Amino acid sequence: MKYKCLIVDDEAPAHLVIQAHIARTEQLEIIGDVYDGQEALEFLRNNQVDILFLDIEMPRLSGLELLECMPYSPSVILTTAYSNFGFEAYQNGVVDYLLKPISYPRFLKAINKIIDRPLPRKEVDPFPEIEVKHEGILRTIQTRDILYIEAVGNYIRLHLMNEKPLLITQTMKYILSVLPPSRFIRIHKSYIVKRESITEFKKTEVVLSNQTVLPVGRKYSVLLE
Repeated sequence: MKYKCLIVDDEAPAHLVIQAHIARTEQLEIIGDVYDGQEALEFLRNNQVDILFLDIEMPRLSGLELLECMPYSPSVILTTAYSNFGFEAYQNGVVDYLLKPISYPRFLKAINKIIDRPLPRKEVDPFPEIEVKHEGILRTIQTRDILYIEAVGNYIRLHLMNEKPLLITQTMKYILSVLPPSRFIRIHKSYIVKRESITEFKKTEVVLSNQTVLPVGRKYSVLLE
């Protein structure tokens, strides 16, 4: 199989370098080239990408902002001319961090980190079960019963359809990683919602089936267009 690659960079010369490296690598193929983060979001919403080559400093939506609101999680290799983003890169779980100009040996080293590990399993159940710890007890939650998820300091609160909200010790990043991306969407730094629970949306807010009104963050609004 070939790994489907998307290049996201606001500079044409950077595209040419990565395109040349991909052409030399039998396991890779390019399925898209875009020039800013918002274009990348639109592409990711409509295409399945295995590897994302992502520049950090771009207009409108930076690479690090894009990482926070992608509709699913391909393997990400950050590309940049600056060396001061390493900590942020690894905080966001990227595979590697390449400094421009990118040599082919260094490029190949990053690719081998992906090839040497199995691809994530494809989603089977549209609403899988997840396990969370609530008040010291491990509980199984049916994701179809979740209306929305709220960040509360160092905790998150699961708002469920037929019972009281559950406050659990977990991060938004983790809970988003275990939810099916086709069914849940992050609309704000503090909110993740089940897509089916949205009955109305505007540029700055959404209304849920239980009449709850939630704000939409500026950088997440493009996902609802």
